[in-house]
Amino acid sequence: MPLPEGPSRARIARYLLGQELRSLLLSPALWLLLAIVSILVGYSFIQAVALYSQASRTALSFPELAAGMNPLDGILVPTFGAYYLGETLLLPFVAIRLIGLDKESGALKLLLQLPLSPLSLCAIKLAAMGLLWLLTLLPAGLVLLFWHKMGGHLHLPETALLFAGHGLYSLVVVTIAMFAAAISDSLPTAAMISLAVTLGSWVLDFAVSGQGGTMALLGSFSLTSMLHRFETGLLATSHVAALLGLALFFFLLTTFWLRPGRTTLSRLGASLVLVGILASLLAGVLQTSSALDLSENRRHSLNPADSRALRHLEGTLTMTIHLDRRDSRLLDLEHGILARLRRAVPHLVVRYAATGATGLFGASEDPKYGLIEYTYEGRHDQSYSNSAEEILPIIYRLAGITVRAEPVPAYPGYPLVADAGPTGWWFYLVIPLLCLAAGLHGMLLNFYQTHR
Repeated sequence: MPLPEGPSRARIARYLLGQELRSLLLSPALWLLLAIVSILVGYSFIQAVALYSQASRTALSFPELAAGMNPLDGILVPTFGAYYLGETLLLPFVAIRLIGLDKESGALKLLLQLPLSPLSLCAIKLAAMGLLWLLTLLPAGLVLLFWHKMGGHLHLPETALLFAGHGLYSLVVVTIAMFAAAISDSLPTAAMISLAVTLGSWVLDFAVSGQGGTMALLGSFSLTSMLHRFETGLLATSHVAALLGLALFFFLLTTFWLRPGRTTLSRLGASLVLVGILASLLAGVLQTSSALDLSENRRHSLNPADSRALRHLEGTLTMTIHLDRRDSRLLDLEHGILARLRRAVPHLVVRYAATGATGLFGASEDPKYGLIEYTYEGRHDQSYSNSAEEILPIIYRLAGITVRAEPVPAYPGYPLVADAGPTGWWFYLVIPLLCLAAGLHGMLLNFYQTHR
């Protein structure tokens, strides 16, 4: 008589997913996270609307200022700053429970004996965390609803990109917390490791400000810096690939360190191999990076005629910049026309000349300080301007072409005078009370199940 077959892997996976969801929903840490995020989001939203309304009164009096009233910069980005704090400081405490509790209770040893690989187990836990992360977007959904009810404008592509950026950032934070729990023997240790990485990235973003060379390259991989790119409406494949690569890296590291019967040396070796593989893949993606401007005001784009002309430059355009890295003129150049030229010109070489400056306010020893030199196919020109209105004609003269700008509709701006104060009840009272009730219910249910 044949033995009855056991449950299929798919059925086991569904059961484990349900158990993970139930465990997270009964966790007071999740509801505390949601309550704190709600309060922070509500405060940020109310303050952002107040400041936006104050600026809008001036814009309504002087219509030429209306183009500067952008809801993405004035409302959404400041409001989502609260999510950045929650994702950086609070989300790791929820995510480490995915593996940390199972390790402390000994359940992880039993899970690893199931007919599921460590990769599948980690994927189930990550899927459960992803589903419940959507729950934390409740305050953000209310912000969009209230802003729309007030008559505020929303541009769907840049709004969706902002959500996607925070989703990718949260994914990296969760995988970091899972890895920290996998290599730690206790939840407090895992929490400290997670915060060390997330806060370290935060500090790195400030430390490399105004630096060049290796420090500038290192700063480009800061989590904070990559998230900021999504807040400007620019969808760059390099930023998406970098965040997904980091998340995949820590996820695979977690599965390696959870595999039973492996020595620490073999795990370290596998980790180093993984670092090499992902670094090679990211390097290839960065070399073929492309970008799509999703901002409504087209802040990252040149005039269509300029873009076409620059894309057809066959020679190498070399720019030699005689400015200190901390000079505000260089920062304006980097974030303005130079960033657009990097995306439009096929063969662009940017060189930063040694200025000999002794400090931020020190005098430079370079007699050419402030000059920007341009070389294209043996022809040379120079200028002190960092304005696109002067730089583009110089490039066209060197290339021997004439470009006439196409008429494009001007960004109208969306000034609005509104009061978000009455919405505070939802963020300060209703959602926190619901979270408090859910957290108490989870605590009581866990206490009952433990002592029955």
